[in-house]
Amino acid sequence: MKEKKRVSDAEIDFLKKYDASEYERPSVTTDIVILTLDASDALNILLIKRGGHPYKDCWAIPGGFLKAGQESLDEAAARELKSETNIDNVYLKQLYTFGRPDRDPRTTVISVAYMALVPKHKLDIHAGSDAKDAQLFRIRYDVNGIIFSNENTTITENDLAFDHSEIIKMAITRLRNRIDYEDDAFNLLRDSSEFTISELKRIYETIKNRSLDLPNFRKTFLRDYVSSGKVVDLEKTVISKGKPARLYKLLDR
Repeated sequence: MKEKKRVSDAEIDFLKKYDASEYERPSVTTDIVILTLDASDALNILLIKRGGHPYKDCWAIPGGFLKAGQESLDEAAARELKSETNIDNVYLKQLYTFGRPDRDPRTTVISVAYMALVPKHKLDIHAGSDAKDAQLFRIRYDVNGIIFSNENTTITENDLAFDHSEIIKMAITRLRNRIDYEDDAFNLLRDSSEFTISELKRIYETIKNRSLDLPNFRKTFLRDYVSSGKVVDLEKTVISKGKPARLYKLLDR
């Protein structure tokens, strides 16, 4: 462990006299784009209905204010994820920092956005203390942008609170760009200890929003994951769509 540098008496005296109020101190939030797949392998996002102003009754991505001096940004994001989904120890990665001066009507609020990828069966959705509701919405696209819908509600990206449509679009774009060289797709598998190539391929297709050629996908999968030792062939099969399909297991990362 690196030895902590000794603080001089002069610096201790400076810190005692330092007046932080001399400088403007913007608020900081962590906001989380929580993505999952439904039973038909469509991409879904968790949105909450805001319980108070601003944007009362509007849908938004989950988030909350950083407890300054008490937690790190990663800890704040994990806390917010736990409060909305009752899960932890899942894929949670910092996405981008959003700091446009007018993004929040209350004051200058800097949002450090995160993305979480969660298999649906692990979700235990419930609205946090400052939200009226929390629901999964299917993501689909039309000429006017992103549509969010479920059996109860349909909204457009323009209906979301703050700049959350911008955050969501960046999360999806980053995920699409990363999926060919990172292991992100495995975080959406129903069971990473037993899956087929076709199941993994459907996740890639959902994220990329286009069809992929199975022979080419299989070749790339075997080269990049099986041959590299990241995934092992379980040497057993399961019937999938009337045909036998080999089962694979993702090794602990």
